[in-house]
Amino acid sequence: MPSYSPTRFAPGRAALVVVDVQNDFCDPAGACGQRGSDTGAAVAMVPRLERLIDAARAAGLMVVFIQTTHDELTDSPAWLARRGDLEAGAPPAVSTCYTGSWGAEFYRVRPAPGEPVVVKHRYSAFAGTDLDLVLRTAGITSLLFTGVATNVCVESTLRDGLFLDYHVTLVEDCAASYEPESHRGTVETVEKYFGVVAGSEEIIGTWSALSKVA
Repeated sequence: MPSYSPTRFAPGRAALVVVDVQNDFCDPAGACGQRGSDTGAAVAMVPRLERLIDAARAAGLMVVFIQTTHDELTDSPAWLARRGDLEAGAPPAVSTCYTGSWGAEFYRVRPAPGEPVVVKHRYSAFAGTDLDLVLRTAGITSLLFTGVATNVCVESTLRDGLFLDYHVTLVEDCAASYEPESHRGTVETVEKYFGVVAGSEEIIGTWSALSKVA
């Protein structure tokens, strides 16, 4: 496991990024749950995430919410065919987080007044959005990633964050996938190639220690 300085998590430098914690991805009644994905890990993760968000706010960290939406304006032919071509027998893409729908709303977590919400239409929250501008304007150099799914949108955004020269950390117990092995796979990949993996209690403890030093 990579070693790191506690300043990686420090207010003023770090931002907590909450990726796609939305009804269609997390609620059993949402689109993913209805099509057979096991949302249990996401449901179990959210109380830990809520505690981490509260602690981040108390410590003075920026909290950034990422929200996926899809509609006819952004669902390109290439995007709709990402699992295969319809004419070759691939199943049609499942509609999730349609713009303005209940499914696109946040699941249990909510941005506080003044906290940025970045709307995305692809797996990575950096693709075609102003996320990088928002972070750099705030002087952020380190990103703490949470949300769903660990192996898809969280990992995609984390990778792009590193490629844009941010320090990246995966908060292991505040991210979730629909399959345990997919979550573990991303944890191992991040540890080996991309950044730091840490637990929420470890990070909260670091904030507490940094506040005493200050």
